[in-house]
Amino acid sequence: MVELEIWYDQEPENDFAEGDPAIVVSTAAALDQLLDRVLNETRDNRLGQMIQVGIKGRTGYPVLEVGLGEAVGFIIYHDEPGGSTSGSGSPDEFVEYVYQGNLSEVPADAEVPIATVRRGLHEFLANGKQPSVVQTTVE
Repeated sequence: MVELEIWYDQEPENDFAEGDPAIVVSTAAALDQLLDRVLNETRDNRLGQMIQVGIKGRTGYPVLEVGLGEAVGFIIYHDEPGGSTSGSGSPDEFVEYVYQGNLSEVPADAEVPIATVRRGLHEFLANGKQPSVVQTTVE
């Protein structure tokens, strides 16, 4: 098992300031608690929330960009070879999420049920490798 650094809303009184610490998660229960917190805090938002997930003590890759909406979300895996979750949406359309106050567009076909996103995050916590719910991007 690895420890994860998760970037969300580390210092509500000091949003967007340099040096805000990541939220460190080292157990499945702590991961579920944080995911539930994000989903509860953003439940009334028009757009889904994004978080960024890395491995504590490791600079660079792998990194996950994760979208958390009410019913759907996504995972984009940044490392070689990289990839994302793959749902039934159109690859030619985009959906919007918010990461620390910034709007981000993601291909609609990356959205999958939120339970799938949660499962992928638990796999990443368990082994620090590309989650099985992520399909490798072929170029």
